Amino acid sequence: MINHCLKHAIGRIVFGWNKGQKDSIDIGRKNNQKFVQIPTAKLKERISQLCELYGIELIETEESYTSQASFLDGDFLPTRA
Repeated sequence: MINHCLKHAIGRIVFGWNKGQKDSIDIGRKNNQKFVQIPTAKLKERISQLCELYGIELIETEESYTSQASFLDGDFLPTRA
């Protein structure tokens, strides 16, 4: 991802994040095991480190309402209350 940004002169990454998003998840026993083991917090931290190293801006946003907003229409991204 970082290489793609550098190659195409992209200076900003928006990372959708919901703290605790995997807590109490119930998508079936086997699926829980597979999904919950994905280390998304480590991924976010590593992307943050690389962005800082290469001068790319990282914006972290809650993504619970992203399907209700349109970037093309300039909509504001709401957040959970």
